[in-house]
Amino acid sequence: MKMKRKRTLALLLSLALSVSLCACTVTSSEEGGGRSSVETGSPAPVETPAPTPSTISFEQEFSSGNYTAGIDFPAGKYDIVAVSGGGNVSSSNAFDGGINAVMGTEDKNELMDMYEQEYSNIDLPDGTTLSISGVTVRLTCDAASGAPLTPRNQVITETVDLGNGNFVAGEDFPAGVYNIVAVSGAGNVSSDNMFNGGLNAMMGTEEENQIMDMYEQEYKNIDLPDGTTLTISGVQIQLVPSV
Repeated sequence: MKMKRKRTLALLLSLALSVSLCACTVTSSEEGGGRSSVETGSPAPVETPAPTPSTISFEQEFSSGNYTAGIDFPAGKYDIVAVSGGGNVSSSNAFDGGINAVMGTEDKNELMDMYEQEYSNIDLPDGTTLSISGVTVRLTCDAASGAPLTPRNQVITETVDLGNGNFVAGEDFPAGVYNIVAVSGAGNVSSDNMFNGGLNAMMGTEEENQIMDMYEQEYKNIDLPDGTTLTISGVQIQLVPSV
């Protein structure tokens, strides 16, 4: 009888020990699972900016003025088509894949057969200046550079009104890059850097063109650095800082 009691007591102790060990195992597992969740948690996803495309499709019209590849339009190989008027279109790489041509619309050729309406595959790499006078043209390129355009380095903000006379940049008005607009009258406007970003043009208002269609009302992006002399005769103009 005593042996049976001893065996029963031993069995109860063994069961109690087994239950205790199982409880410890479960607790340890749960605690370990908690630690594992913290240690192996996934970091928040990082958004990657979309890559800049290597080439883009570009089409835009440009009127009289100076335009630089990489600043005013993306570099590329362009088809150039006359949209209105008639005049000269040239690039600073005229003898290296560029252009130097008299361009105009078909109706201009009815008066004088001297205008080309279209030029294809004109190479305008970064830094090339395209100069347009008297004609509005459309530039089209299916694979222009996708690089962002560089903002023009411009510190001037005020407009300047000028009449007849000679005016020196840096003395009579701030040096900079300007859009030149005819305000009244008609006459000649020229700068002594006319072959290097300046101009030599007949300018006048829209009213003046109703009498004789030969005047440009605006030239864009005319570079007038320190020391440049701007000569004006017969027309009042306004210098507007280029954007």
